[in-house]
Amino acid sequence: MTPSSEMTPREVAQHYLDTFFEGDVDKTLECLTDDVAWKVQGAGDVPMSGVRRGRDEVRAWMALFPMYFEALEFHIERTFDSGNQAAVTGNLKHRILSTGKEFTSDFAMICSVRDGRISAYNFIEDSYALWRAFQRD
Repeated sequence: MTPSSEMTPREVAQHYLDTFFEGDVDKTLECLTDDVAWKVQGAGDVPMSGVRRGRDEVRAWMALFPMYFEALEFHIERTFDSGNQAAVTGNLKHRILSTGKEFTSDFAMICSVRDGRISAYNFIEDSYALWRAFQRD
């Protein structure tokens, strides 16, 4: 499946998640607009946190993910859409590779969709717990 302007925002968000967890970066980037605004909430010293703009910066973010995280669980509880926006909520568990610690959190992913692609992405999780998981004891 490729992104389509006929897809609902909820379907676009789900398609993004499906391709992301398949590990196909090029296919995942096809889910985003060229000028995507990408934000992951969190502390500045956590490598995955911060704002990225455009597909090239998101590609760099995606290259970091497997260097720092082992995804253990990712469960979607609810998806909503309204107008051009979709929200996905659930919970996740990752292992931080540099410390071996597990990080568990509820999350919300909020996306704006334009022409069948994500134009704005905001991922919210327990950023303090994530920061703690990156700290060596």
